[in-house]
Amino acid sequence: MGTIIKYGLKLLGILLPAGVLYAYAMFQGGFVSWFLFFSTLPIFLYMMLLFFYPMARIKLERNISTVITETGSTIEVDITFKRPRLLPLYYCIIEDILPDSVQYRDTKRKKFAHMASPDVLKENRKAKKVIFPWFKGTFSFKYQIDEVPRGEHLFHQVRVVTGDFIGFIKREKTFEVQDSVMVYPMERKLLLHKHAQSFEEGESSSYNRMVKNTMAVSGVREYVPGDRMSWIDWKATAKNNAMMTKEFEQEKSQDMYILFDASKIDSYNWLNFEGAVEVAVSLIDTIKEESAQLFFASLGADRKVIPVHKNPMSKEQVKRYLTTVQPENNLPFGQMIKQETGNLPKGYMSMVITTDLSLELYETLLHLNRKSSRIVLFLVKSGSLVSGEEHQRLKYLKSSGVVINLLTEEILTKEKIEVNA
Repeated sequence: MGTIIKYGLKLLGILLPAGVLYAYAMFQGGFVSWFLFFSTLPIFLYMMLLFFYPMARIKLERNISTVITETGSTIEVDITFKRPRLLPLYYCIIEDILPDSVQYRDTKRKKFAHMASPDVLKENRKAKKVIFPWFKGTFSFKYQIDEVPRGEHLFHQVRVVTGDFIGFIKREKTFEVQDSVMVYPMERKLLLHKHAQSFEEGESSSYNRMVKNTMAVSGVREYVPGDRMSWIDWKATAKNNAMMTKEFEQEKSQDMYILFDASKIDSYNWLNFEGAVEVAVSLIDTIKEESAQLFFASLGADRKVIPVHKNPMSKEQVKRYLTTVQPENNLPFGQMIKQETGNLPKGYMSMVITTDLSLELYETLLHLNRKSSRIVLFLVKSGSLVSGEEHQRLKYLKSSGVVINLLTEEILTKEKIEVNA
């Protein structure tokens, strides 16, 4: 009802001045009064035609340069406007209503310098342009979105506004134009130092890379340049009259379980979560070839478990999931880990990726440490936001045998991330 009254008043606002001028010319007569009426008549006619202009017959198309890209990239958008040439349009404002998911800048690894104050990267992006089409039936509006963030960005609507010369008549309509862009998280170069083992408490760690188990000989083969002298089998060399080298059994790959924290906490920091996503996708790419069985489990409002095999499709499935995942309120992460690992057989290496080391998670890791063959913790958080209690918990977990990786802005801004496992 309010809309009808509004349009009725607008129509009355056009007809009433025209009627007053016509009545003035009829009763007053003379050149001046009729000149005034006829000089303003085209304006009133244009306003009347614009009032009844069929906005629904306007056609809009949105073309996006790419529908799949990586964080920090630039996407170009072209909006094409088509209309029947029934009436010249003095001006036309086209506004592509951008989704909230693109309202911050992703400067790739440089963004992690702002982990303590992530709102610095927020930006009120708008895509709006004023065009003077006059008699043009087809025209376009191009713009670009720089440093696009991770996620599936859904574009729904385009707003079109037009009007007369003096701004009395204003026509506005919002059109449904559906499009989407999938922006994958960036894969980082991740250097994994494996099997950190302390020989005695208080001593430094020793790293080895599971290359060969030099204690189990499986056979002999001919010597090739690069073989160690200690690997030479002298008996086989004398028997075959050729240099022979011992061949060793490959160490068995380990079963691994990645536990990703997709729960939302009160002190939620979206930039910490972005770092956790990038660590997760990079970690999978690094270890998927070396594990006998690898499972990725995201624990949040929805439980998502994906077995990662040595084919690219399973990795693509995880990557696509990590593109759209957002933290949501649910049970505490520590409690969800208990439920998830309750049925796991012994011997799994558990890798936990989180942005907050709560007391419950700390106690859960200590309990899990008795069952899992090895626990690796990745805590992604700004160094200035790690509390004293968290530092104490990290220290005690480390002394209990849990491998600790505290990933702060100092580490995440580097081109290559180095972690222990």
